[in-house]
This record gives sequence, structure tokens and C-alpha cells, in this order.
Amino acid sequence: MTIIFSEPTFGDKLLAMMRKKRAVFIPDIYSRFGKYAYGSAVNEPFLRALTRPKNQDLEKGWFYQDEIMPQENRKEIKDS
Repeated sequence: MTIIFSEPTFGDKLLAMMRKKRAVFIPDIYSRFGKYAYGSAVNEPFLRALTRPKNQDLEKGWFYQDEIMPQENRKEIKDS
């Protein structure tokens, strides 16, 4: 199963500056279409993410994207 996440928008960057996160909803495509399905995650509306308290528990089916995706491999540049 492949889940496609949207690219960060200006609203996502603005929320990050205020140390808030936008939640995503992942539809249950696995049970309906099997393991070879593609699905698209749905972002939480910007104003809802803006007014929600930081790191509040989410409703069923909603997740914070950084909690379900592994962090990208970041290489630190070291002066040799």
C-alpha cells in the first residue's frame, strides 16, 4: 500500500513557525483494495489546525505526519 502525502504549503510553514502541526487523515484503502493500492492523505483544514491547542489528542483516523513517517536522512556537513 502506498500513501501519497502533499507537499508542504505556505500554511504548513506558517504553522511550523508557530510550533503547531497539521494533522492528516489516511483513508482505509487497505481493507477495500488490498496491499497494492494507492491512496492520498487528506490534510486538516488550515484554520482548524491554527485554532487547535498544540499537540492535542486527535480524533480517530487522524495522525500527525511526523509521527507516522520516518524522518528524512539528513546529512550534517562537517568541516574536514
